[in-house]
Amino acid sequence: MTLGRGGAELAELLEELKQRSGRSYAALAHRTGLGRSTVHRYCLGTTVPRTFGAVEKVARVCGADRTELDRLYRAWCQAVDEERGGGAGEEGDGEAAGADERPGEADAPVPQDGSAPQDRSAPVDAPAAAPVDLPAVGDAAGSAVPRTYFWLRVVALLLGLVVPSAAVTVPRHDGAGGGAPTGAPSRGSGGGGHQQDVKGPDWTTAPQSVPSAFYGMNVSYDTGEMPGFRVGSVRLWHSGTRWSQLEPRRGKYRWKTLDRLVDAARRERLPVLLTLGGTPHWAAPNGHKSVFDDARSSPPDELADWDRFVRALATRYRGRIEAYELWDYPSSRGTWVGSTKTLAEMVERASRIIRKADPEAQRVCPSFGSLWQQRGRDLLRKFVRTGAYRHCDVAALKLPPRRADGPPEETVTLVKRVQRLFYSEGLGRVALWNTGPDQDVALREHLDARRADNYAVRFYLVGLYLKDQALRRMYFYSWGSSEVPLVVEVVGGPPTEAGRRIGRLQRWLAGARITSCGRGPGVGLPTGAYTCRFMRKGSELRVYWTTRGEHRVRLGEEARLLRRMDGTESALRPGRRLLIGEEPVLVEHRSKES
Repeated sequence: MTLGRGGAELAELLEELKQRSGRSYAALAHRTGLGRSTVHRYCLGTTVPRTFGAVEKVARVCGADRTELDRLYRAWCQAVDEERGGGAGEEGDGEAAGADERPGEADAPVPQDGSAPQDRSAPVDAPAAAPVDLPAVGDAAGSAVPRTYFWLRVVALLLGLVVPSAAVTVPRHDGAGGGAPTGAPSRGSGGGGHQQDVKGPDWTTAPQSVPSAFYGMNVSYDTGEMPGFRVGSVRLWHSGTRWSQLEPRRGKYRWKTLDRLVDAARRERLPVLLTLGGTPHWAAPNGHKSVFDDARSSPPDELADWDRFVRALATRYRGRIEAYELWDYPSSRGTWVGSTKTLAEMVERASRIIRKADPEAQRVCPSFGSLWQQRGRDLLRKFVRTGAYRHCDVAALKLPPRRADGPPEETVTLVKRVQRLFYSEGLGRVALWNTGPDQDVALREHLDARRADNYAVRFYLVGLYLKDQALRRMYFYSWGSSEVPLVVEVVGGPPTEAGRRIGRLQRWLAGARITSCGRGPGVGLPTGAYTCRFMRKGSELRVYWTTRGEHRVRLGEEARLLRRMDGTESALRPGRRLLIGEEPVLVEHRSKES
């Protein structure tokens, strides 16, 4: 079944709530009285629930607030309208009209007190009734939903509080890793109501080095200063290096700022990713205003101007700039107002010019963002269909948590969703560079010190966890500025504790090779706990952390040393139980050769 916008949004919202709650499909089924396969089907988007009551049950168990319930209701109403309009409301979607949403025999919830399963003839306890002042409903464009369906929705909502219905589906593994190719069935999927009990890491590989360039940093100032703590690469944007600043008049270049930054990075042995964007006024005099006073967001009137600029740039910096990102944030009208076809043509033209002028330079496709929203993914899909990725070595994307101040682990859901999009369009897995947050980063309050210190390190650890999803580089946002929720260092000042911890993480793992990552019960950890395993000179290293709260884990007999992010360390007794939390820790093990 092909879902419309409303159905897709509903499935995404439910899946995000599930991921945030840390509960498995089986746990949600037990607490809602729905079948495990039914809950999975709703979150996957295979089926639109016939009643909003079913949606509300899942949402409330996951801790949804009133605003989230309103969003779910709007998405559900739109999905129902789409099914009616497209004829999908008939009985061909695998759920008999009016069927009960009771668990099947294999999905019977087992009471936590050890008593016998509940009587299937008894109604499932319903959640609290929805408020009478139902939320306003509109489609994706903001138009009102036809009033014809209003009372049908009210009836559906009330019935959903007391009448369950049944569905059959194929469950999927709800872990965050997954070694199967993107788009292929995840481990744990099968043909019945019983989900396989699979133990082990989410992915495993032969020991592989993590290139230092993985630890990237956005440099937001033009002074030429570089971070005062250890990083592996830099991205130049908001650094006085836009096209409009490098070529303020046709054919008249100002390289001084870029020279200063590139030379400074080379002294620190930091590969440079230069981001292109910001059409000069002279190249599009009647173009749309940009968020930058010196630039337009429209493409140049003559693409020959773009060609000439790219050629001059790549020729001058041959062997000095590692990679070129061929536009920033085309998802926003503040930086791009042009057709997808034109953007794709500019990417192709620039790619050919760079390949000829500097064959070793990497060509990076534009940083699309707003990918938590359907419109953002629709735009990315449209760009994919132009074939532009054939001309790029890497896909640059904005891959933040759902909110700029949200837990870094939310990125796991977004990356897997994007890779499924690429896979569905025939690209397979695409090498990804995470270039930063969405625009809402400017609207968030500063994190408190504890959260900031933990977030900064977990930002990179989540990137390592997503290695099997082809995430190759993480650019933290941003260095030099105090006007962001998490400050790592301001220009002219010393690193914050968050910045120092980023450097400490890299020292922890210097010379180590990553072998596997996993989370939760599959690797013997509590739900919401993560670990990644490394090898160095015959010794095993394990990093542990949680998304929320503290848990105890039992260490192996070879565990010998605990390193903490504050720089302290202590000896470990073999087999002891270790308290882990939101602050990552490193456990070193004795060499098997000793």
